Amino acid sequence: MHKCGEGTPPQAVLSGITPATLGVEAHGVQPLGVVEMGQSRTAPATCSATSTTTKYSTFVFSAATTSRYATPLSAPLTLTTTYAPAFATASSLLPPNVTTTSYSLDRSATTLQDGRYGQGAYARLWQYLTWNSTMPFTTTVSPTPVASSELIFPPALYTACPSTSDSCVDCYKLPSNFIWGVAGSAFQIEGGLDFEGRGPGTLDVIGALPNTQDAANAETADMNYLLYKQDIARLAAIGVPYYSFSISWTRILPFGNESTPVNQPGLSHYDDVINTCLQYGVTPIVTLQHADPPLNLSLADPAYPNAFLYYAKQVMSHYGDRVQHWVTQNEPNIAFGIYTGTPYSAATNIMMGHAKVYHWYKEVLKGTGTITLKFANNLALPLDSTNPDDVRAASRYQDYILGIMGNAIFLGEQYPAEILNTTNLNLTALTPTQLSYLNGTADFWSFDPYTAQYATSPPGGIDACAANSSDPLWPVCVVNTNVQQDGWLMGQASYAYAYLAPQYVRQQFTYVWNTFRPSGILVAEFGFNPWMEWSKPVVYQLYDLERTLYYQEFLRETLKAIYEDGVNVIGALGWSVLDNDEFSSYYQQYGMQHVNRTNGQFTRSFKRSMFDYVDFFHQFISA
Repeated sequence: MHKCGEGTPPQAVLSGITPATLGVEAHGVQPLGVVEMGQSRTAPATCSATSTTTKYSTFVFSAATTSRYATPLSAPLTLTTTYAPAFATASSLLPPNVTTTSYSLDRSATTLQDGRYGQGAYARLWQYLTWNSTMPFTTTVSPTPVASSELIFPPALYTACPSTSDSCVDCYKLPSNFIWGVAGSAFQIEGGLDFEGRGPGTLDVIGALPNTQDAANAETADMNYLLYKQDIARLAAIGVPYYSFSISWTRILPFGNESTPVNQPGLSHYDDVINTCLQYGVTPIVTLQHADPPLNLSLADPAYPNAFLYYAKQVMSHYGDRVQHWVTQNEPNIAFGIYTGTPYSAATNIMMGHAKVYHWYKEVLKGTGTITLKFANNLALPLDSTNPDDVRAASRYQDYILGIMGNAIFLGEQYPAEILNTTNLNLTALTPTQLSYLNGTADFWSFDPYTAQYATSPPGGIDACAANSSDPLWPVCVVNTNVQQDGWLMGQASYAYAYLAPQYVRQQFTYVWNTFRPSGILVAEFGFNPWMEWSKPVVYQLYDLERTLYYQEFLRETLKAIYEDGVNVIGALGWSVLDNDEFSSYYQQYGMQHVNRTNGQFTRSFKRSMFDYVDFFHQFISA
């Protein structure tokens, strides 16, 4: 087997194939594989054995099972430094006259007139939102030790040559400070939408009554709001060192807007989530907004940037001393457009909100941690790379997905011309002052490169579509597909949009690396939801081989991107920590843990992909 930097690559041997080397005589007299009893055959030089002799022996049953247990994290995680002043000091940096109170929903109090931000006003926030499900329990569950029987590794992944498999990466190592772990988001796992003073968020309308579309609601989700201690204990037990989660904006500010009261139960909850992470040896990564801004605050509202800053100040001043890594917004680059109902003008609003938080954290709070925002991106490649129209289509798609925010934040450059030249888009060019303020407000690139796809020019061409805002493909004006020109799928399909297509992972990295020139790249989400996994018996769901193959192949290609393409990949976070509410459905299962939603306890079970994911990093992280 070929080793890095040793000998001749295996493909160089192919030119030497002859009938003789295949064990077939020139005239076909001796068919392949026929050997007389006792006759020896010389094996290729790459095999561990040099020859074989046929023989009989005594058969003995031998079960290929051994019990290997996961290695837990060392705990607690003792911080040798703080990343911002403690709240006792940081509180002096907050706006004056901030009110901190506690809200508790009484749906019968909608007529109570006890002030602009009283309990009556809080009840009126919720008067039009109800669900057909309720939380099965209402107190935080104390963690229990994870049973050793849950930490036994599944059967090893089969490979014919385990000591030398995938030899083209066997000498590659990830740095010891590589950020690896799992991720989740508040709306998708917490439950308790109207619990302990939380205000309504944009996503809460999904599944709300009358729910004529029969969409799943998130009132229970994974009950992580009350099971977070056990969830963190489980990550520590199996050895996952980083946990990326989001804070619900409206748990901190139920009314959402600038200068509104702060909800103490929300502050206390996330304070304990962070402390529990540290107690178990897990490093927290905190996202401020994961697709769930307040229901009464549009991303296009001129008040949005200052409201987001006001919210971020409350969070960062309370937790900044213990949190090193911050993400302002999740996938804001796809938060607008015809499918969301938010105009493209929101792009400037969102970026200004992000930049305000970045500047406040670095310049006022004097935080020493890192801040970024994370982009959605399923790389589009030309369906026909020899067709200039398809090449333009791929480039235009990337402009709309990444250039729309990446240009200003990483390059200090204007919105792409392909976007600004689109008719009726309602997006104004950034001013020099805005460009200066936005430039450099991300410490590294962070994105969610689940898969790749192809792009081709629409019928009638891109220009005709871009000039016609009634065209169904407007404004992007690109046709995307996962079917190659020859009719084959690009890879194994999932139950949604992801494909098991590792051949394009390196291009995901090199496109970003060479286009936006960041200091480093973090994979903030990547994952796979096998076709109709939810419909299988649980024991089959737990043996999620396709998800394991997705992670293993993606990560091996990541190693190649680092060593062969010169890309500085600084981390990877698998999506997701649990099977969750995938925005109206529990059938889209991305989790590396199964959740039992029928036993009243929401019991979690590790899938084999979690073991294999952890194993990969134990193998490839430098000592």
